[in-house]
Formats: sequence, C-alpha cells, structure tokens
Amino acid sequence: MADKLQQGDRFPSLTLKLVNGGTLAFPAEMSGRYVALLFYRGHW
Repeated sequence: MADKLQQGDRFPSLTLKLVNGGTLAFPAEMSGRYVALLFYRGHW
C-alpha cells in the first residue's frame, strides 16, 4: 500500500476517465493553485 500524502507532498499524476468518455490528466491539466477533487461512487 502506498504511503499517505503529507502536507507539502505533490499529488501523484493520474489519468481519470470522465463520464462523457474523455480523460483528464490530473494534476497536469488543472489550472490554478488550488483544486478540489471529488470522487462520486454513483448510486447504490
């Protein structure tokens, strides 16, 4: 298991699949200094 992020650590690079079929390279394609990332599980 990977270590938890600590204050000051860089977020690891991820490629996320979007609902519309596209992808998002995170955090490379994010603009700005602060970003909120929400993972939505969907319906039960």
